[in-house]
Amino acid sequence: MPLEVNIGSVVTVKIKGKFQELQIVGSSEVDVAAGRISYLSPVGSALLGKAVGAQFGVELENGKLVPVEVVEIK
Repeated sequence: MPLEVNIGSVVTVKIKGKFQELQIVGSSEVDVAAGRISYLSPVGSALLGKAVGAQFGVELENGKLVPVEVVEIK
């Protein structure tokens, strides 16, 4: 199991109390409905380098701060 989130990682996160599995991908591979988000997106860039157990807030484009927790990295 990887120690930190990198491009290509599949990450289980808890966002606003809900668990989601996300894959961090390049811009040309984005498919939000399939859980593939860009490493340049607010959530994707905030996840890079984080380890399991990391808790942090992500400011979205609309100005809202969303709490995120890294649960698992594959």
